Order: sequence, then C-alpha cells, then structure tokens
Amino acid sequence: MRENRILRVVLAAAVAAALLASCGTEAADGGGSGESSGIFGNAGAGNSKTETLTLYDSQIGEQDGYSYELWKDSGDTTMNLTGEGKFSCEWHNINNCLFRTGKKFDCTQTFREIGNIAVDYEVDYQPDGNSYLCLYGWTREPLIEYYVVESWGSWRPPGGVPLGSYEADGGTYEVYRTLRVNQPSIDGNTTFEQFWSVRTEKRTSGTVNASTHFAAWEALGMNMGKMYEAALTVEGYQSAGKAEVLKNVLTLGGEIAEPDLPEPPPPQEPDENGIYFLSDFEDGADGWSSRGDAKLSSTDEAAFEGTKSLKVTGRRDAWQGACVELDRYTYLPGETFSFGAIAMQNTKDSEDFKLTLQYNSPSGTNYECIAQASGANGEWVQLLNTSYTIPENSWSHVLYVETSSGTADFFMDGAFAATDGVSPDIYENAEEAPAADGEAA
Repeated sequence: MRENRILRVVLAAAVAAALLASCGTEAADGGGSGESSGIFGNAGAGNSKTETLTLYDSQIGEQDGYSYELWKDSGDTTMNLTGEGKFSCEWHNINNCLFRTGKKFDCTQTFREIGNIAVDYEVDYQPDGNSYLCLYGWTREPLIEYYVVESWGSWRPPGGVPLGSYEADGGTYEVYRTLRVNQPSIDGNTTFEQFWSVRTEKRTSGTVNASTHFAAWEALGMNMGKMYEAALTVEGYQSAGKAEVLKNVLTLGGEIAEPDLPEPPPPQEPDENGIYFLSDFEDGADGWSSRGDAKLSSTDEAAFEGTKSLKVTGRRDAWQGACVELDRYTYLPGETFSFGAIAMQNTKDSEDFKLTLQYNSPSGTNYECIAQASGANGEWVQLLNTSYTIPENSWSHVLYVETSSGTADFFMDGAFAATDGVSPDIYENAEEAPAADGEAA
C-alpha cells in the first residue's frame, strides 16, 4: 500500500468536514504534504438525490461537500447546481461572469503542502463568443489569479507570446503571465498577476492534475502563494453560451507528478565584436514590428549608412513607433547590455527621440527610458546607452523607439544590442551623418 494512499470519503463525511467557503476558518482534512487526502464528488453518492439549487445572481455557498460560486458584473446568468459538483449554466448580455464548483482552502498551505490537486471532468460546453473552460482559482501571499484552460470559444486566451510550453495531462500547454491593474479580485479592486496554462488543442473531458501545472509555473519562476481555491469553471466574457458539467470529481492529496518541461533554447551568442543584432534595414524590417497604429517600411528615401532605413509612418500618438521583442533567454534580468538606435525626422524644426524598454514586473507594466536625444530637421541623432541593466524581477521585455511628443514620421537605422560597453562602428560617425532628402536649408 502506498505511503500517500488516497482515501475515499463518502458524501456524509465530506459534508461533516465542512469545506470552507472562504479563507480564515479552520481547514478541513485533506491537506498536509500529501500525507492525508480525499476524494469528493461522485464517490459515495447515490443514497439520496440532491435538490437542484438555481442561482441567477452572484452567490457563494456549499453543496455536497463542494464550494460553489456564481460571479458576474452585469448581464443575465443562470446556474443550476445538481449535486456532486455538477451544474449547468447559461449566460447572455453579460460583460464578465464565472460559474464554478470546487474547493475553497484556508490560505495557510501551498499546493506542495496540500499534495496533488486533480479534477476528473466532463462538460457539454457550448460557448457563443469569448469563453473559457478551465481549472481556476486564486492564491494569496502573493495574490495570484490562475487558469488552466482546457477549451475556449471564439478567442484563445490570453493572447501574446507564450513564456514556454510543457507536456502534462496528455497534451501540450503554453504558459502566459499577465497583469491586471485595479481590477476585481477576491480582495476587492486591486492590481494582481494572472498565471495561465492553455492547452494547444481543445478538450472537454479528462483529468487536470492542477499541481503539475503549478509545478511547471514554479519552474519558470512563477511562484504561487497559499491556496485559496481550485474549481472547475466556465467563464464568459462579452458573449453568450451554455454548458453542462456532467462529471466533476475533485481529488486532494498524493504525489505530485512533475511536468515534462522541454530544455530551454540556448541564449543567443554575440558575434566576435560583441554584437547580438545590428539592424540596417537594407532587406526589410529585420524583425522589428509596428507599435500601435504605426506602419513600418524599408525605404531608400533616407539612410544613415548604406542605402536604406526603416521609415515609421501613421503614428497617432507619441508612444507609437517601431519595436522588437528581446529574447528572454538572452536578455536576463539583472544583466547589463548595450542598446542603441539612430533616428531622424524631416518634417519639424526639431524632435525629441527616445529609446525605451517596456517590461512587466510585480508592480505592473513599466516603461523605462534607456536613451534620449533631440534632433533638428534632417539631423540623424544617436540614442545610445552602452551600459544598461535589465531590471530585476522583470519579464516580457520590448525595446522600442518613440518620440516625447507629437506624431511625426521618422526614420531609423543602425538599431542594435550588444554586450556591456560595446557599440557598432557606425556610432562613432553619428555626428557626421549625411544630409537626408527633405532637410531644411
């Protein structure tokens, strides 16, 4: 018999254990480093039929040993709780709503102290628009809202570039980390992070070993707090739809299966001169992309060196320009690099240019100026910082060129990243830049 064997708990025992509806009361049995465990839901049921409970507005409670919650901010919602963690739901004319059943913990234990948290589920899921089917919950210390997304509606959340991927529960999941600023949470409106694992192929039945996903986040430096909740959840956002949970068996305790994480790719290596990249835009945008409404094109209208530069047009705000995402395995927090770009405009008397780093941190999305310079009409100016340190505890780094004000078109050339103290040879000649077409007399 395994040391961490799983004990089936019948319905009466589950009710007597009084699963918690919120943090701050005594924890029910089932936690503690996997030494104790229990199964809730279909096990032991069948002696009597649970009376259906119907909810229309936000409400929290317990039924058959499961905590349940309907939350919405507006719109029409119906949730029919049929027992054993099962429910049906329907929504329309909503902004945001969540229907869920699972377990609320007392915020005194991490997932590793609780042991494996798993849900065996089956759902008839029929979204019409933006919606998620997921294992969902929160932690405190730190405050984290998390999603393990199994299926979705018209849009695969949460958008953006994944931080990595791993194999678990018979599929591949991609990891994302997002930030919510002054938004609703279990502690009222505040700023908090969201951790996401999103399956690459949809499914509506199977087993989610939640603790395996938590371990994957941990390996990527995304640390959970003390468990508040784990619940099978249907969420709708500015959409309509319906769903019926046909099976929902929550298991607590036992050994945690560690995720199958691929080896991270090697960091980029600088060339013999210490240059990671040098964008001359002779053959296109060189990996740079538009920011906001800006449009980018390789042009021979002007160039600092060579025959072409990157022209930035269509800007509707000063922050809009050209950007490049920095490789997260190379440009590590706390390490120092050299960054630069050369810019010019020929439609105004003068313009202030900025080379800026956007990044996320626990405090929010940040924008830090790396270098700044003012240039007259037709004058190429260098935005250069040969010793810039990537902020500690930061991620999702984006380097971009903008202006301090206005929406004038501009040209870029010689954008680069290099090792600390290094800059390309062209920067030695920046003040001797050739005149550009359209330069004022």
